[in-house]
Amino acid sequence: MSFLSIWSAVIAGAIALPLLVLLYFLKLRRVPLRIASTLLWRKSFEDLQVNAPFQRPRWSLLLLLQLLLLFALLAALAQPVLRGEAQSASRVVLVIDQSASMNASIPSGASGSGTRLDAARQAARETVERLSRSSSSTQFMVLSFGAGARVVSGFETNTSVVLAAIDSIAPTDEPADLDAELQLVGAYAGRGDETDLEPPDVMVFSDGCVGPPPTPAGFALRAGRFRFIQVVPHTVEAIDNLGIVTFSARRDDADPATVHIFGRLLNAGPQPIEAVITLSADDQPVTPIRRTVPAATSAGPGEEGVSTTITLPGGAALKLVHNHRDQLAVDNEALLVMAPPARPRIVLVSPTGGAPDPFLKSMIEELEPQSLAQLSQPAFDALDAQQIDSGAQYDLIVFDRVAPTRLPGIPTLTVGANLPGVKIVEPSGEAGTGRMILSWDRQNTLMRHVSLDTIVFANFGAFELPAGATPLAFGPDGPVMAMVKSRGARHVAVGFKLIDSNWPFHVSSAVFIQNAVEQLTVAGSGAVGEVHQPGQPIAVRAAPGARELAVTGPESFTLPATPGGTVTIPALRLAGLYHVQGAAAPQDRLALSLLDDSQSDIRPRPSITVNAEAEAA
Repeated sequence: MSFLSIWSAVIAGAIALPLLVLLYFLKLRRVPLRIASTLLWRKSFEDLQVNAPFQRPRWSLLLLLQLLLLFALLAALAQPVLRGEAQSASRVVLVIDQSASMNASIPSGASGSGTRLDAARQAARETVERLSRSSSSTQFMVLSFGAGARVVSGFETNTSVVLAAIDSIAPTDEPADLDAELQLVGAYAGRGDETDLEPPDVMVFSDGCVGPPPTPAGFALRAGRFRFIQVVPHTVEAIDNLGIVTFSARRDDADPATVHIFGRLLNAGPQPIEAVITLSADDQPVTPIRRTVPAATSAGPGEEGVSTTITLPGGAALKLVHNHRDQLAVDNEALLVMAPPARPRIVLVSPTGGAPDPFLKSMIEELEPQSLAQLSQPAFDALDAQQIDSGAQYDLIVFDRVAPTRLPGIPTLTVGANLPGVKIVEPSGEAGTGRMILSWDRQNTLMRHVSLDTIVFANFGAFELPAGATPLAFGPDGPVMAMVKSRGARHVAVGFKLIDSNWPFHVSSAVFIQNAVEQLTVAGSGAVGEVHQPGQPIAVRAAPGARELAVTGPESFTLPATPGGTVTIPALRLAGLYHVQGAAAPQDRLALSLLDDSQSDIRPRPSITVNAEAEAA
């Protein structure tokens, strides 16, 4: 038996056990009182025989039961797991890693041939053939994982079906999420018919490049016996890979035509690598950069940064590529799409018959948007919903003391009102009492450089946020600022009205409004380059009139669409530049790049930590 969270139980026990035992040592201290007779007080007199604050503990069945209950709670908190003996199981789950690092070629002279995925499939085939010869009733299940977990074949005794499932596993350019895979394995491992409930052998065929585990105890497998089959020899000397693991671009605030580029390279090999890195825009070389990336050590891979500045008045697909030939090709280049610079189009929605809040309006005007429309709530509700959701008219909606009737498909900022689906907690204490903001999320980019120490507000309690919402700032009764994601857009809400607070007189209000406008409209304004990882679904907005999206690139397919609506493109498994005909610009081009440290560091791992124990290959 082992424990997944042993230290949580140790800390809780160190606090709870002494407190419980102390209750049986303590004795109330009585005040001496002169009385005429103790005839009627004999029971009390027995308890007063010891007048010290501590007494010798006596045998107590209640204490025993309390200790047993406390130990049971601590054991549950430690999350115990049972580990079976290494013996052949009647059910075997074959898990094959199909992430990007498995596309690395195996050096000549090493055991095996081709790529690591080829070696993994061959090792899985040999396992099936060997175990099926020893027992024809062994059931095999085949799963694969990259950015997500996939079931390739359910439990089968027919080896032909199992072998065909293994051969069908195709390479991807995705990162490796072993945690999601083991959660899926745990769900299937507990299934079986009434005569076979034995936990299966879970055999993972991988190079071990799966990224850090979610907890210090490693990955968690709730059922089954974990076995790690390393598909490449653990020979660091033969490793050769230089990968681009970071690529970002941002327009200069003062001069949007100037774009600042930053990249980071990772060397997994034992020797320093000198390489020429070339930046290109729409396949036209812009600037070459020469760098020497240090060798990997026992402390980790070697790293080197790349930064430059280019002039880009319009939009372009930017590519960063190096000229070093190595064992893994997918991380030799990185792509991102830079949209043309454009200031956001904002609409300010105010209450019926009322003027916009002068503080809010002036702060938005100071940001010099491309346009600032002012509408009453009825006038806004009369607009075509599809046109609003498509982003054809506005990039950001600001609701001033107006609760939106629905969450549109473009970002919104609501000040002094609520969001649909979010409940309000009434303020505690007297009505109109000033309340302080107690804390805020300083790590969130929306709250960057925002100080709320001296902000006082009234006439608002707190949001009762649904699951998945992000609180940004807290008052005495709970969150007073929050963000909700819906239909691919972010919606930020400030619960209290500006006029009911002293916030407009503090510079932090202008900083927050600037952060909100920049962050909520950043995708449409072209301020930063857009890049996605393979294996993640991508939400795009269909152009007005488009009823179909045609995706072309390393993968090609078509999807139905609603004109102006949001369409989720299923996970694309291969990196590269995709064109989406029918999508609204700038989402008509999508850049997918690996950009993952654990995948570019292709040095084989000798073990994987599962259920708090390092499982050697």
